[in-house]
Amino acid sequence: NNLTFLKSMLLKELLKTKGIKQVWIANKLGVSEVTVSKWCAGKSVPKKSHLEKLSQLLDVPVKTFVNI
Repeated sequence: NNLTFLKSMLLKELLKTKGIKQVWIANKLGVSEVTVSKWCAGKSVPKKSHLEKLSQLLDVPVKTFVNI
C-alpha cells in the first residue's frame, strides 16, 4: 500500500543520507540483511519491537516511522 511505500522510501533515504549500510542495521537489530532489504523495498515493515531501536540508530524520532 502507499503507506508502506512511503515508509520504505523514507528508510532508504535515511540510510543513504547518513551513509549507513543495510547490513549494519541488520546486525544492530539482530535481523537478517534480507529483512532490512524487504523493509527498504516496501515488501514488509519493521515490527514495533524494532522501530524504537531503528529510530535510535538513525537518530530520528520513532514517530518518524509511525506517523507518516
